[in-house]
Amino acid sequence: MQRITLILTIILLGCGTTLKVPRNGFIGEKNKDVLILAMLIQDFLRQSNGRDFNLNELVQRDSLRRISNSFEMTELRSHGGYISVYYKRSKSSNIYIELTDREEEKLKWISWSLKDIEGSYDGEIRLDYGERFYRIKRILVEKE
Repeated sequence: MQRITLILTIILLGCGTTLKVPRNGFIGEKNKDVLILAMLIQDFLRQSNGRDFNLNELVQRDSLRRISNSFEMTELRSHGGYISVYYKRSKSSNIYIELTDREEEKLKWISWSLKDIEGSYDGEIRLDYGERFYRIKRILVEKE
């Protein structure tokens, strides 16, 4: 009986700790400007009910000017089940970006992936459709 109790305790403690580990936060550490871009896109889509946007509109919404020189272009594409925003970085992108506490927390818990991105883009931001409040599903970054 003690063995069973011990085994159950180990299993329960092991499962509890694995749920608290952030997913792929190390990729996000090098891509803080992409996180800011994703959050600006998310806010814009929520406020405009999914209206298309351009990069200049997003840069104007960035009151702290953290992404003003980071990106050359963005392109919005709809897919079955999600929306993709492809982005291309500029050569003069900002390397050091300071995040707020809320943004730091989001950085840790967003799903980040390295992938070969088609075309001339440097990455992709995937968001749910409006019924799900344009939640950021995943951020894909070009493999180096």
